[in-house]
Amino acid sequence: MWDWAHFKGEGWLAHTKRSMTLASLLLVSGAAMILHALVPFWQQPEWLRADRVSIELQHAMRKKE
Repeated sequence: MWDWAHFKGEGWLAHTKRSMTLASLLLVSGAAMILHALVPFWQQPEWLRADRVSIELQHAMRKKE
């Protein structure tokens, strides 16, 4: 069953913006990894590398708490 209370503290709009930001970051970084696999000499920008994406996700989750 769907629980609407999971974004009760931050509001629907803030929750949606944060979710879309994180989803976009994951999708773009995934596309960058695929491009890097196809074109090995291309290096992802620092903010799209797996370790930076992981740090950003952890920071966003801590900020939510």
